[in-house]
Order: sequence, then C-alpha cells, then structure tokens
Amino acid sequence: MEDGPLISVIMPAYNAGPFIGAAIRSMIAQSYGNWELLVVNDGSTDDTGTVIAGFDDPRIRRFQQANGGIGSARNHALRQVRGEFLCTFDADDILPPDSLRARLEVLLKDPQADICDGSVALMDRDLENVHRTYTPAPTDNALKELVELTGKCFFGPTWMIRWEPPRPRILFNEVITHAEDLLFYMELAGGRRYAFTEEIVLIYRRTGTSAMSDLGGLERSYRTILHWLRHHPGIATPSQVRYFDRRARRIMAGSYWHAHRTRDAFRAILRPLPPYAIE
Repeated sequence: MEDGPLISVIMPAYNAGPFIGAAIRSMIAQSYGNWELLVVNDGSTDDTGTVIAGFDDPRIRRFQQANGGIGSARNHALRQVRGEFLCTFDADDILPPDSLRARLEVLLKDPQADICDGSVALMDRDLENVHRTYTPAPTDNALKELVELTGKCFFGPTWMIRWEPPRPRILFNEVITHAEDLLFYMELAGGRRYAFTEEIVLIYRRTGTSAMSDLGGLERSYRTILHWLRHHPGIATPSQVRYFDRRARRIMAGSYWHAHRTRDAFRAILRPLPPYAIE
C-alpha cells in the first residue's frame, strides 16, 4: 500500500512547543508512508516554529501565519492539500503507527464510504495513564448524530474523509474558538456514508486546554452553530435544530455545574441559547 493514494493531514499549531515534536514524530512513524503533513504555525510565541523547522522529512510542508485561530490555520492548510484523502491532527496529540493505514483500508475496501472514523485513547498529559477509550458506533446517518450531539460518531480529529476532485467547497469557520470541526463535519456529512474501524487511531492528550477549560468560548461556539443551523434549513429539520438547542444547553449546564458555576448552570438550562452571529 506504499504506492497507494496520498493522504493529506492538516495540523494547526499555536504555542505547541512542549508537544508538537512528539506529534510530528508519530506522523513520521506511520506504517503507511504516502502522506503529506501540512503544519501551520499560527503565530506562536514559543519555540513551536523552531521545533517544526527541526524536521527535514520532505513530506512535511510548513506554513506560517499571524495568529488567526484554529479555524484560520486549518483553512490555510486546507487550501493547499494535494491528497485524495484528508484528516486533521492536533499538535498535542499522537497517532498510533497504524492510524492512517487502518482508516484508509476501510475506505479503499468500501468505495461507497466517504468517511472513516476510529477509536480514541484518552490519556494524561504525560501519556502515562489511559483515562478511558472512546469507540464510535454504527450509523446510517452521521449528520443526524452530529446535529443531535449524541457523541456516537464524533470525537473530534478522528475522521478521515474522501477528498478526491471535485473536492467539497467547505472551509472551517474562523469565528468560533471551539467545535469548529463539528460545524465543518455538519456541512460535509449530509448524504455521505460513514464507516469506522475499532482500531485506536488517535491518542488524545489531556493538557488542560480543552474546550472545558474555556466554557464561555464553548457556549459562544454552540450559539454560532445554532445560528448557522437556523440559517441553513437544508442541513437539519426544525425539530433537529430545536433538539440541538436543548442538548447544547444541557451540556453547558452540566459543564458549568461541575465547574461550580451554579448560576451559569441554571441560566444555561432554563434559557434558550441567544443568537450569535456567525460573522
């Protein structure tokens, strides 16, 4: 399979100096070799750029931009991809050696499948302990699962997407600070066949900088997605949009409650998400 299709992997990086070296090394160690890694240094102020420059693998393509956020960095790379398959990879995570191969094999065996997901091992900052393992569930309607926030087929940067020409004219939202991949996949998933492998395709490193560490940003991002769904009626039915609103509020209420922000928890559960412009 070394002569197989090119896989483009996009990696945004902002102040990822402590972790990005290990992330890139895990990419180089992939058992499937026909890939390109598009790393975008999003205006880092630490040694991220120096670490990236230390790798001389010709499959690594480096880009630099002023800080514009994760959506902007991903779009910078997305406009440059050359591969037939696409996936994202965060600079503080790790890919097991067969991550690319396992997902690609599923897509090559089933030409009707457009998306391949995989299992995730959630580990601590030092990658010493596995906190839990996430495995996706079968579905014949990935878009419905995304809109209803079921978590059955979405963990984050685990989808490998068939990206053959003519490629979808879809970009990541550059306004929101959280769940930009959820919104991207909502726009992409309609009418596309979802598949998955039970192999672990991602080691997710808990660094303390996840969405739950910025609950205000997460809530604003949910508002933006709700606004987007309401203004794109072809994506979800009115009842699904209302369900998204209720489900997002329950998630926010529980998150605020666990953070001991009781007033915000009651506000989130009792009051619909206010409108928040997408631009």
